[in-house]
Amino acid sequence: MGQPLSSIHTRESGTWDHVQKLTLCRQLLQRCCDEYRERHGVRIEIDDRQFTRAFFAWLDVVSRNAGYRKRNAPDYFQFAFGVLLRDLLRDKAVHVTTEPSPHLQPATDDIAGWWPVGYLLTWFGIGTLKHVMREECALVVQPAEALSHRDVWQSFRENVVEEPSLAIAYFDRFMGVEPNWREPGQVLNRPGAVNSGAHGSSPS
Repeated sequence: MGQPLSSIHTRESGTWDHVQKLTLCRQLLQRCCDEYRERHGVRIEIDDRQFTRAFFAWLDVVSRNAGYRKRNAPDYFQFAFGVLLRDLLRDKAVHVTTEPSPHLQPATDDIAGWWPVGYLLTWFGIGTLKHVMREECALVVQPAEALSHRDVWQSFRENVVEEPSLAIAYFDRFMGVEPNWREPGQVLNRPGAVNSGAHGSSPS
């Protein structure tokens, strides 16, 4: 697959605070869109209306489940960015506006070219999560082997059409976290929540 997008790895601090602000979150996503265009010759644009809708839906889930952060902060952030991926995909917050240039046509196994929107939004979530984990939890996290498997991506793309919340489970798999395939949008049913003895958080 193509190289990961790196624009999200900024030198700024307070990434979690940044991403919870509409304008700043959009700026971070725009950087990834710009880098994708430079690498692949494909313009991916943000639909401001749909992005705003997805952002506030995500922020509501994050706020209602904030108590989980006190019990298992790493899994809280993992869940939060899985939800962000779900909401951005579900509400079609970005869309492709140009086709690849002939000299930049992707190989058949190049996921970045096969599913531009899914690839970009997934790497946006991964890049932001890595930054937040380092700042908020003093943890360095890396994607798992599954991120390079075309068959996993194909399953991801097919399944989120019918059940958008499965994006959360696939995001967990991409980061090497045990997914909750049955009810991925329910934070209380996450393996990390069960293992930490979490209780009393609001469902998403």
